[in-house]
Amino acid sequence: MIPGGKMGVMDAVLPVYKPTGITSFDVIRVFKRAVSPDYKVGHGGTLDPFADGVLLLLLGKATKKMNELSTLPKTYRAVARLGARSDTLDVTGAITPGVKGSHTPGVLEIRETAKKFVGEIVQEIPDYSATKINGVPRYKLARRGEVMERKSKVVTIYALEMEKVEDKLVTFTSTVSSGTYIRQLSYDMFRSLGTESYLESLTRTRIGDFAIDKCCKIELFESGGWEKYVTMF
Repeated sequence: MIPGGKMGVMDAVLPVYKPTGITSFDVIRVFKRAVSPDYKVGHGGTLDPFADGVLLLLLGKATKKMNELSTLPKTYRAVARLGARSDTLDVTGAITPGVKGSHTPGVLEIRETAKKFVGEIVQEIPDYSATKINGVPRYKLARRGEVMERKSKVVTIYALEMEKVEDKLVTFTSTVSSGTYIRQLSYDMFRSLGTESYLESLTRTRIGDFAIDKCCKIELFESGGWEKYVTMF
């Protein structure tokens, strides 16, 4: 990169670690402000603001591979809290306690139930999602209090493993097909066990072969150190 100038043409994928609290498009804006590229910049799959982890920035002609890259399998590490629910199915929503005296599942019960969710499943699309109805994202309609028709789709859960069950916190990892809602997967799994739940945290640890430990930090955009993380097209 030329100091004070623009980065030349680059056709590449840049795996970036997105921290919590910002949107995927915020990452693009920071990159453009720091690098002043004269090529297109996009991303290969949205990551919710409350989640952190792998985000693929697509540079130059790599933006034409957006649909292809967005279909890569994704791996997540999530922490679910049992015994309460959230209207958004995660920690950012309005949280209400579950029914007093409701069932709290044990470790073996949770692990056995998780096995039933591996494979091809029908998943309901959550109200708080970016899926659009007549051009309007569902989450905007949900915030207005509008009632929406329930929609579902078929997704594939390639792997679902419980890492730790401690008190009412359950940590699990899942590898899933594109378009799978981990918030909904978690909620459905624990609801089938008779308990309410919501996600306290969510980290995307891998997209295809792009792993979180090989991601560029946003701070490197300014210094030019991000260039060594790119995969050229």
